[in-house]
Amino acid sequence: MRPALPVLVATSALLAGLALAAPAAAAKASGARVCPTENFTYGEGWGADRGERIHTGIDLGGKRGTPIYAIEDGVIDRTKKQDNGALQIVMRGESGSKFYYGHMDEVLVRGGQRVDAGDVIGLMGDTGSPGAVHLHFEYWRSGGESDAVDPEPLIRRICPG
Repeated sequence: MRPALPVLVATSALLAGLALAAPAAAAKASGARVCPTENFTYGEGWGADRGERIHTGIDLGGKRGTPIYAIEDGVIDRTKKQDNGALQIVMRGESGSKFYYGHMDEVLVRGGQRVDAGDVIGLMGDTGSPGAVHLHFEYWRSGGESDAVDPEPLIRRICPG
């Protein structure tokens, strides 16, 4: 009779933790920025007409609950719920740039919290924009909040696919 082989049992929480840790590990190993989300489609981009204003970011569409990642090492400047109900995160990266994340269903960080590139900071949703599950992402390269630049070249450079 042969001895029984050990059986590895993994819970969905363990598997989810392993999946979420991959971007952080890759970023720490390379010191690079990481994509702010995964498995997304490109939606409205820079300059889209919004009536009284123009779109100053890019919308990355995905499934509710998809992880949202810190794009680089930094500190969470603030989190809040906007007047329209949208949950937002503003993060200052070590590069001096700021990054705006909007419309999450859940914010997992707080103002003043230190984060590493690839840390999960929120979960994708549609707060403030019911029925349109996506991440609204803005890139304030100079760190000034009125100095948004088109984030699409950055996203295309750092996101797979």
